[in-house]
Amino acid sequence: MGQNVKEHLRLALRMMLKPLVKLLISQGVTHGDFAEAAKDVYVEVSIRHFDKGARVNQSRIAIMTGLTRKEVKNVINRAISAEPDTKNYSRPSRVLAGWHSDPKYIGPYGVPLEIPYESAGVEGPSFVNLVRTYSGDMAPRPMLKELIRVGAVVELENSTFKAARRDFEPEALSPELVERLGKMGHYFFSTTAANIEKAEQGSGYFDRRVFTEEGLAPESIREFDTYIKRRGQEFLEELDNWFVATEKRDHGKPKRQNTGLCMIHYVVNEEDEEDLRDLLVERGLEINSQRES
Repeated sequence: MGQNVKEHLRLALRMMLKPLVKLLISQGVTHGDFAEAAKDVYVEVSIRHFDKGARVNQSRIAIMTGLTRKEVKNVINRAISAEPDTKNYSRPSRVLAGWHSDPKYIGPYGVPLEIPYESAGVEGPSFVNLVRTYSGDMAPRPMLKELIRVGAVVELENSTFKAARRDFEPEALSPELVERLGKMGHYFFSTTAANIEKAEQGSGYFDRRVFTEEGLAPESIREFDTYIKRRGQEFLEELDNWFVATEKRDHGKPKRQNTGLCMIHYVVNEEDEEDLRDLLVERGLEINSQRES
């Protein structure tokens, strides 16, 4: 890799990490914690994408990543002894999505049915059957309580339940939001990184943005936030319906992959776009005197 490309990647890395490091520091995640996580990822990616041998070559991984053989060994030992991940965080979202898209649970014009907790028939539409279909072995009663608590589901006078929202919005700093942070970042960087290395003009995945040229006043940003939440949700629901129909068409076909679309409303903090040198000068640190000392 050319030195110019490496330098530009380092600059891009610093910019990408600023909002993440701000969150990490606020939650007590230290540089040491971050460094260990980075080691894990460097070792995993080097094995998965750059070491195609039948056995893991720790010396080769150390050369590729810049880690010592001891650090590589520690990462591998830690991974082998770790408990398997239990990823249950997105289950409420899956339940709500099924309620809004499964033909068994929607009525005329695509409106979700009001359903009982349990049905007289074994296969009839009910909240219990909905959870079994879209949330595996999750207990229906705690799921219902959580969806009611966040306002996504309401209980009606006739003891049936109505889906009030299509989306599940977890509470601040919940495990659901933390996992979502990782997934959204992964999806975003997967596309942008792939597009940097695309083979030719016009190839690659959809990666576009619209933005203001001269900025908006705070009240206009709030207005845009309301606007994009409504229009964005409408568009995503349209895509979700398309996915449901297309997944049924593709059922049984080989080599299927998960795919989707992320839309993010961003507001630029100009201070975060400055680099460390600008900040040090602003705080009165003389760069030249530091070099001489």
